[in-house]
Amino acid sequence: VRRAMHLVLDKAALVDVVQDVAPMMVGGFIYPFSEYATPKEDMAKRRGYQADPTEAIMEAKQLMKDAGYGDGIKGVDFMVREAATFKLWSQAIQAMLKEILNIESTLRTVQVSVWFDEALAGNFDFTISAIVSTLIDPSDYFNAWYSKVGPQNYSQWHNATYEELVKQIDRELDPAKRLNLIRQAENIMENDPPLLPVAWEKIYDGWFDYVKGHNPFNYFGIYDVVRMDTFWMDK
Repeated sequence: VRRAMHLVLDKAALVDVVQDVAPMMVGGFIYPFSEYATPKEDMAKRRGYQADPTEAIMEAKQLMKDAGYGDGIKGVDFMVREAATFKLWSQAIQAMLKEILNIESTLRTVQVSVWFDEALAGNFDFTISAIVSTLIDPSDYFNAWYSKVGPQNYSQWHNATYEELVKQIDRELDPAKRLNLIRQAENIMENDPPLLPVAWEKIYDGWFDYVKGHNPFNYFGIYDVVRMDTFWMDK
């Protein structure tokens, strides 16, 4: 069922939905702007990311039928974290799932503190929020987001083959071999999704030319590892 939902989300349309609120870009289970990302031209050939969704929708409907939900699912509790992007996305996702797979959900918007308590307790059928990492390397977020004991694995997903691959990814020193392992892990998640990727936030920093001592390319994210103590004003 997760694979079916993953296939029918129109990710490009969801990026457009929030274009006036937040800068987003389409991607899967790997940071799309990192060196480990599957090239965009290859992603565009993958079901769930294709411009023409016909094949993806056909597969999704067959998956629902095989799972015993050919007529859809009713009464789904869709918990939404209080934020402009998530509220916009949730309405669009709700409509997509209803229109294509006949999955009927009720939106339940909650404050941030409530969301974390509910998500950790598993008190939801479907939920939407952001997950963040300190580093852009897969060894960081593959463990934190997708592993069995990951603190942000809110779906409590577990795949034994994936777990073994992550251990190898963490230890492998050869770049080519490591990338191959990452691709194998990505393929597992595409077919057995731990979550449904919507889009990735890509923020470009702007500074006055007299602000010195920084280089945005040397750090990642707006939440962690930004060392303001190295900044100084040349004026």
